[in-house]
Amino acid sequence: MKFILFFLFTLPFFEAPSIEKDKDRWKPYYLAVEPEKTADRWLLPFDVADRSKTSSIKIISIFGDHRDSYYKGHIHTAIDIKPAKPKNNYIPVYAMANGVVCSVHLGENQKTVVVRHTLKDGKTMFTSYKHLKEVYVTNGKQVNQNTKLARLFTKEESKRYGGDYHHLHLEIRKKFDDYGCASWLTFNNTQLNERFYNPQDFLKQNMK
Repeated sequence: MKFILFFLFTLPFFEAPSIEKDKDRWKPYYLAVEPEKTADRWLLPFDVADRSKTSSIKIISIFGDHRDSYYKGHIHTAIDIKPAKPKNNYIPVYAMANGVVCSVHLGENQKTVVVRHTLKDGKTMFTSYKHLKEVYVTNGKQVNQNTKLARLFTKEESKRYGGDYHHLHLEIRKKFDDYGCASWLTFNNTQLNERFYNPQDFLKQNMK
C-alpha cells in the first residue's frame, strides 16, 4: 500500500501541450484572406439599444483571470459578456467592425468564429467570438457591424453541457499565429500580452 501511494504521488503532473506544438492542428481551419474594407468604426457585438456604449453589456469574467477549466492554470484571454438587458432569450452575435471571417473552429458549446480586420493605419488584428450556437457564416465571408455571425446558447441549452456557456467569450487579438489554441494554452503574462489586447481597454478606447 505504501508503495502504491508513493508511486501515485511521484507521478509527473499532466502537462498541457505548448502553443507551438499544438497550433498546426488548428491551421486547416484558417483561411488567409484579406478584408475588403477598413475597420473604421467599432460597435458592441450585440443588438442593444446603443451598440457604442459599454454600459450596454454585463461583464461576467475579466481578462487575465486564472482558469482551472480544460487545462488547469491557464489564463483567461478574453472577457465573458452578455447584454445588460437582453431583449429576449434569442441573443444574436454580430461582427464588431468591417472584416472577413478567417476561422471557424472547435465544436458544440466551444464553437468559435474569428474575424480578421485591417485598421486605418494598415495594421492587422482579429476579434474572436466563442461559445456560439447556430453559426451563420463561413470562412471568406466579408462582414460588417450588421452581419450576424451566430447566436448565444440559451440558459436551457447551456445546462445540457453542465456549465455556463450562455455568454460570449470575446477576444481582441493582436495576431492569430496560433490558429486559436492560445485561447486555452496561455499560461503566463508574456504569452498573454504577445497575442491579446485587454478587451475592456479596447472597448473603452474604440466605442466612440
